[in-house]
Amino acid sequence: MDGKRRSRHRTAIAWWSLRRRSWAAAVPMLMVVGLLTTVQPAMAAPTGSTIAPAQPENASTEAWEPRPTLPGPVVVPRKGTRPAPFTSRTAPVSPKALPGQEKATGNGLRADAGSAVRSRTAGAGQDADWYCQEQVARRTSVNADADNYSATVEYLAELSCNFYLDYAYGVAGVVDRTPGYDGTLLYVGSPFAFNRYYYGATSGGVRIPGDFYDGGRQVEILFELYLLAPVGSAWGACGPLPGLRYLLCEGLGTDLLHIVLGTGTFDSGLAAPVIRFTALGDSYSAGTGAPPYLGPPNPGICRRANATYSMQVQGDRFRGLPIDRTNLKACHGARINDLTNRQSLEEFAQVDYVKPYTRLVTVTIGGNDLGFAAKLRDCALSDCGGAPLVTPAELQATQTRLVSLYQNILSRMRSDAVLAVLSYPAFLPVPGVDPLPTSSGCFGTNATIDTAELTRIAEATAQARDMIAAAVRATGDGRIVFVDAYDVFQGHRVCSGDPWSNGFVVADPEDSFHPNARGYRAMADRLRQVLGITL
Repeated sequence: MDGKRRSRHRTAIAWWSLRRRSWAAAVPMLMVVGLLTTVQPAMAAPTGSTIAPAQPENASTEAWEPRPTLPGPVVVPRKGTRPAPFTSRTAPVSPKALPGQEKATGNGLRADAGSAVRSRTAGAGQDADWYCQEQVARRTSVNADADNYSATVEYLAELSCNFYLDYAYGVAGVVDRTPGYDGTLLYVGSPFAFNRYYYGATSGGVRIPGDFYDGGRQVEILFELYLLAPVGSAWGACGPLPGLRYLLCEGLGTDLLHIVLGTGTFDSGLAAPVIRFTALGDSYSAGTGAPPYLGPPNPGICRRANATYSMQVQGDRFRGLPIDRTNLKACHGARINDLTNRQSLEEFAQVDYVKPYTRLVTVTIGGNDLGFAAKLRDCALSDCGGAPLVTPAELQATQTRLVSLYQNILSRMRSDAVLAVLSYPAFLPVPGVDPLPTSSGCFGTNATIDTAELTRIAEATAQARDMIAAAVRATGDGRIVFVDAYDVFQGHRVCSGDPWSNGFVVADPEDSFHPNARGYRAMADRLRQVLGITL
């Protein structure tokens, strides 16, 4: 070994320690002894090698798409240009051997008399068994932090021969074997190449962001090599290699062997992909009206309930993936500003819970900004039937603020996510559509809200629906979907035989005129219908 190679050999030790036995006796064993550091491919048989660390991806709302840089064509001495790695057609193949080479170890070489084969150890005769062996060591780890769910796949791929090759080229990479992604290259490392030597190694790794890429659950490490035998010799076998399978073996009977080896498919450690779901908004999304309410760490003022529509779709399937546990952040009494500012000291602003990996967001908001709660109270305590409950100016001002809010939410979630904006259901009888309450039924409502007031309330609810729909359109973003919930309680409004909304609730007035559990179930069904969510 010359001085330059000795220096390179000494600087290569970091993570993998290879304790070598005789190549005739066993394949070298790999020992994990530390963390990963960068290393140039080794040109000597070292006592240790390293794997370059997989670098984390920058935070982004874009879905991750692997774009590895592929090496160019390989120029082999005496043979000219050969196809670039990872471009040849491959498929699992059994080990191959020419007659008389069936028991060859690894890549067996057939050396004729007068061949130029030179042993790497002293004393080997011309009739010795000449061969090369490859091995691939790998390691996987998973980062399960809430905002950085990822798997790291790392490898060290080595070639070692008991004779001097005229030339060798090798490169390894990680390929996706997940159904639907099979064959996608996730990563390609730096190749090694040498002349008249017997050892080479390459290392690398990739971090797969599990919330941004739906593949990468099953992977395989590929190791592609061109091996040029000494003049006067030829390759006789692609023999079995512990822990590896052949995906390509061409060149038997010639002096240039082209092989692709694989580790076989293994799990990266990532769980199956899911729809990360955050539910925002006011009382109509929190679950007000359908107790019991969730306790700590949920703030008591938010009146969140498991009965709310967003909690009912978790576990359903959206775009072929299951909806994950609902991150319910809607809060009773919320106004538009409360989504971008803290409403409670116990939590951040609601929009802060929309993450770059969020795939689905739902929201109802704007009713409190229009003063619906106070105006309903006025209808019950006095007369509100003489004039519209909301003015065009109020509707326009609220719409402008909603557009800004929706754009804020859209900027935070995945680029392929969906923001579903629900309007409010008409919960009181709509004159001309529903039977009007009688004096003998529907305690409280018929005594305080007359037909003219019911007309004004239905009118204002429809105006709010149209304003919300206009705000959705004004964003100009195809990821936002309007869900019209105005008529979901039709036939089941307050004072009907089977109401899906509360009327006056004396025991807890805050529950008044909010959906009950059946009403939230109807809202969940409408959401499923519009978004194509399946059970």
